[in-house]
Amino acid sequence: MMTWMLAVTALALPPASATWTPLSASPVRIDCTTAQGVPYCRSTGVVNAAQPAVVETFAQLDRHVASMHKISRIDRLEPDVLHVVMDYPFPLTDRDYVARFGRRTESDGTVVFPWSPVTHAKAPDDGSTVRLATMDGEWRFQAEGAGTRVTYVWQSDPGGNLPDVSAVHKQAGLFAIQDIAAACGARVTGP
Repeated sequence: MMTWMLAVTALALPPASATWTPLSASPVRIDCTTAQGVPYCRSTGVVNAAQPAVVETFAQLDRHVASMHKISRIDRLEPDVLHVVMDYPFPLTDRDYVARFGRRTESDGTVVFPWSPVTHAKAPDDGSTVRLATMDGEWRFQAEGAGTRVTYVWQSDPGGNLPDVSAVHKQAGLFAIQDIAAACGARVTGP
């Protein structure tokens, strides 16, 4: 089992008082906002797998790439540093990022994996993808009955020149939750 860092550089995530604009309600709820001039989106869905299994799968995400549809590669560069390559549809260029992940458990049992970008010698920007160097966010896993409420908050500037950014936000939010469910051998049962 891998060990995750307990702390990651402080994130500038949207405050609890942020006003979120809904983009989609089903099968995954997707909302977006702006915090300190930076666009963020949040996707939430319930995965029909127990929280410990979903958390363990996420902690070892690089071992589950074959189950995912929109992640083409994850390289573990250090125990808490991943290089993630996202598969964008043709003719768009794939995106990638290198991030350091932390892990904490809140008083209600929610497990949180905050992450922030890092530069790493084992993942140089070779120009074959659009490197998302300013991305940050967090994944939250909260037990909900026999399932797990998964919430993904991410800095939502997809980089490059895209014709419809809100469509990218909707797809990114949906695919993120669906890929976690698929990695668990489960499905999304609702927002």
